[in-house]
Amino acid sequence: MQLEKLLRDRDIAFVVTTADTGSMGAPRLGKNLVTRSIKQMNKDQVMDWHNFYPLHVIYSFLSSLEQQYPSRCTVHCIGYTVEGREIKMLKISSSHAGNSGAWLDGAIHAREWISAAVVTYIAHHLATHFDALPESVTNKDWYLVPVLNPDGYVHTHVNDRMWRKNRARHDNKIVGVDLNRNFGPSINSRGEGASVDPNHLNYRGPAPFSEPETAALRDTILNSVVPFKLFLTFHAFSEAIAFPWGATHEPCPDYVPLLEGATVMAKAIEQTSGRLYKVGAFKDIMYRAEGTSIDWSYGTAFIPFSYLIELRSKQHKFLLPNDEIEETCKEILSGVLALAEHVDKQTCVNLK
Repeated sequence: MQLEKLLRDRDIAFVVTTADTGSMGAPRLGKNLVTRSIKQMNKDQVMDWHNFYPLHVIYSFLSSLEQQYPSRCTVHCIGYTVEGREIKMLKISSSHAGNSGAWLDGAIHAREWISAAVVTYIAHHLATHFDALPESVTNKDWYLVPVLNPDGYVHTHVNDRMWRKNRARHDNKIVGVDLNRNFGPSINSRGEGASVDPNHLNYRGPAPFSEPETAALRDTILNSVVPFKLFLTFHAFSEAIAFPWGATHEPCPDYVPLLEGATVMAKAIEQTSGRLYKVGAFKDIMYRAEGTSIDWSYGTAFIPFSYLIELRSKQHKFLLPNDEIEETCKEILSGVLALAEHVDKQTCVNLK
């Protein structure tokens, strides 16, 4: 147990080689899944999108892009988690004064590993091909946070594969907050689509932005001098492209432009892999959810093209096979590049 704690404290992935059993002798699902899902990796492991990687490998990857492409890539720590881990962001930019901003984040829900893989894949493509990419890409500053919930993400690699929330405490017990219910302003409204029960998967937390992870996202965007045009947050596993609102049945002011943008993405995805992603307002194609990041990014930060993208797979749910990682990344990259071109031709009501 002491060795396990030592490894966890240092964000080192490990494999349990003996059966982990509860008090009744039944295997615990979480560690068994971790054992089957990951292998021992050192911090110099090269990312190839044929495997899912622990946090320290992802952070080393971000640093390697900064070292290889210092004129366009910079790594920033935008905040610290409940347990004191850095929340790292990669910015890719041509540094032109007239650029708009594009935000991409993954793993706000810890168990959705494919979301972190997609963000790192997009980061790699942008960094390594930047000079050859169209103006619709180079005229934007790209802000990429592969793991917005580092504590939870580490926990899924070393303890409980199905952990969703962050690692916040309530009454001196780690219960976690659902970070995608912790954004204002809808969090304190009708109470539908978010829970006040700390033990619930959708626990919204004690107050809007009570968690350092959501506060880091908010502060990075609101303190930026760059006007953001795109906000993309990646999840799993419903294969859908959703936009505001999640907290109300009323259509958002830019329903039609957002629907068109989602359709552009879905078409590019289908042309790449044949996969069909459904599109629509979040509460129409998913369920009612309050305190989500896209409702905040659209309604408070005034980012006109705000989307929550549910990745693969409806078949495998959170346990996407490794042989589908790269194909998922490729189809989503196609969708993001198509959207980047599309939004430059559009105007929205919801602009600062």
